[in-house]
Parts: sequence; structure tokens; C-alpha cells
Amino acid sequence: MTLLELIQDRLRRLPPEKQSEVLDYVTFLQQRTTPIPPAAPGHSLRQHPAFGAWRARAIDALHYEQTARAEWDR
Repeated sequence: MTLLELIQDRLRRLPPEKQSEVLDYVTFLQQRTTPIPPAAPGHSLRQHPAFGAWRARAIDALHYEQTARAEWDR
């Protein structure tokens, strides 16, 4: 059974007022989701300002990651 079929099956089992709530929630999620525009031809992620944002910082990325993960393990 696909995800869509599973959702439809469970939705059918709900009373009409709960089905309405599901519809409201799906509409809310659609409004919150902003479509990502396709990249213009000839542009790459390397041109995005976030790419390489830490390059100028004097931080060892591997050490930073290990420190952050060690904090999670505590």
C-alpha cells in the first residue's frame, strides 16, 4: 500500500468533522510551503552566498564537528 493509499484509507475512517480538520491542516501546510524556484541556467551552488561561508574563519571544521558531537554525548 502506498503512502497516499494509506492516508486515504485512514481518512475515510474518520468522522466528517475530523476529515474537515485534516483538510484544514493540509491547506495550512500548503500555505506554509514556499516553492523553491529552479536555478537559472549556468548558475551553480558555488555562486550562492552561503557556499564557503566559513572559509575565511580560522576554524578546523573537523575539530568543530567533533566538539559539537561530544557535547551531544554528554
